[in-house]
Amino acid sequence: MKYGKLQLALRETREFLSRWQVLAGIVAVIAILAISGPFGTGEALPAPARLVYWASVAVLTFSAGVLVNRLVVALALPGVASALLATIAAGLVATAIVVALNAVTFSDEIADQTVGWTVIARIMMVAVLVAAALHYWTAHRQPEPERPAPPVLLDRLPLEKRGPLVSLSVQDHYVEVVTARGRELVLMRLGDAIRETTGIAGLQVHRSHWVALDQVESARREGERAVLRMKSGDDIPVSRTYVPAIREAGLLPRGKDRK
Repeated sequence: MKYGKLQLALRETREFLSRWQVLAGIVAVIAILAISGPFGTGEALPAPARLVYWASVAVLTFSAGVLVNRLVVALALPGVASALLATIAAGLVATAIVVALNAVTFSDEIADQTVGWTVIARIMMVAVLVAAALHYWTAHRQPEPERPAPPVLLDRLPLEKRGPLVSLSVQDHYVEVVTARGRELVLMRLGDAIRETTGIAGLQVHRSHWVALDQVESARREGERAVLRMKSGDDIPVSRTYVPAIREAGLLPRGKDRK
């Protein structure tokens, strides 16, 4: 296996285990096991030691199972072969972890009882079922949509003012860049600033103004022109030339222009 695939598997494992739903599930499992004390741990260990033991078992076996599953998926094997390899490998790894923990935690006499073949078979079966569920979920889950990259224009702003773009307006030789987190004057032409808004749905509505469509709060007609009220509280004028464009964008009702 290439080193890059291992790195990818490790990163995906970290991301998966950092989700609050997964963490909550692991905590719930630890609590149930620590309280119920299955496989003789209730009699063999006091409550604090039992909590540490089952926390170690749950965290180590689940983490190892997720990593093994990611590594198998990276091999891109056919469906059945991939599922079989993932479940068997995860089961073996989980069993080895439990056997090692038992050997370290319990006395020889108790360890012999706790690491018996019956217990190992049960652990193997549970690990295989969990691994199979993980593999099925990984194979059938929908990929998360990629977040669009922020527009290049934001790189020109102070960090504390970078946020969703609201509008661009010409101020002498500057462009006033308005975001949801403030406003800043940038020395550049409006046309160049608009080109740096790539990825944002917006319209030039005046020779001196550009707006982000999702930041328009309301629109009204004023004779042959229009005015857009932005979420920032600013009123942006729309010249007669651009009225059809904002109507096409759904900001004004469709119909004949007023005369």
